[in-house]
Amino acid sequence: MTRVSRLLATGTMVGLSLVVAACKGPGASVAPGGFAPLSPGGTPHAQYVVVGDIGNHSLLTYNLGTSSALSTGNLSPAYNNHSATISRPFFIFNDFQSNLWAANFGNASVTWYAVNATGGTPVYHTLSGPATTFACPTGIYISQNGTIYVADTCATKIDIFAPNPSKANTAPSAWISGSNTTLGCPQGLSLDSQGNIWVADCSNASAVPVIDEFAPVALGSGANNIAPKAVITSAALSVPLELYIDFQNHLWIGDNGIPGVVEFTMTGGSQTPLCQISGSNTGFGSGQITAAVDNGGYVYIVSNNLPQIDIFRPGHCGNIAPDFTISGGATGMSEPSAVLVYSTSTDY
Repeated sequence: MTRVSRLLATGTMVGLSLVVAACKGPGASVAPGGFAPLSPGGTPHAQYVVVGDIGNHSLLTYNLGTSSALSTGNLSPAYNNHSATISRPFFIFNDFQSNLWAANFGNASVTWYAVNATGGTPVYHTLSGPATTFACPTGIYISQNGTIYVADTCATKIDIFAPNPSKANTAPSAWISGSNTTLGCPQGLSLDSQGNIWVADCSNASAVPVIDEFAPVALGSGANNIAPKAVITSAALSVPLELYIDFQNHLWIGDNGIPGVVEFTMTGGSQTPLCQISGSNTGFGSGQITAAVDNGGYVYIVSNNLPQIDIFRPGHCGNIAPDFTISGGATGMSEPSAVLVYSTSTDY
């Protein structure tokens, strides 16, 4: 099977996922003001949870209430952005300027909108066209200074764009590609507090699923045929698609092949997961699996075979049922592929 066809989930879906970081420091997300990490069992902080839905080409935002209460169940979206420019949004990101970003696998573009965009609000801005070199953009991350990082699975590269591109058809300022990178199938990506670039590679040059760490790349440097700074391997990895860095600087990987979610430390080498959420009791099926973690340690997971958001309490690992769900006809979900949580305009 080819790399792309192997990623096809049920129906016409392609299994790809969200990249969001939650570390403090330059080039990474910071926690919302006033909220400190909670002890296990505490109340979730997340005020909003956003889903990129590849089934109905939309960004769906749900209001979970305040930091002292959690609303779940059959919730209607507070914002439903189904702009015609959104096409299979497999990866989404909330930047530092109240914008939601989508990597659109369906039309080879990156688009971004105000967080409260709804009802087909016109796109705020877009990256598309031959100069971008996009084939099928997958991972998306925006640094604190506005630098745009895009993983492109079909082109086997990581593109880096300068902040505030003046036109849609803009060329990348730098990129990571070439034989030294060992990239074979780059998917989700994120930056840590030192500016290192972490990439979920579902099948590297040796046909092995790995998590790669690359050193920071300077804007304007063009091609960077560089070897990974570190590589994580694990018997638990099968088809890693999504990568998320939580408030403890742990990596959470959505793996299409398990299917489920695994947690690792940010160190290279062979690892056994700190936590693995998978098995028949979770309800996950074949297809895209994506996770996000709030500052209380609650894990939010979507699986594109189920029109719902599953929420697990901190430390609840294994073959277990979710503690809470957001599901039902009012949610408007069809095939959720990506998820993030945030409070006001700052993501976790």
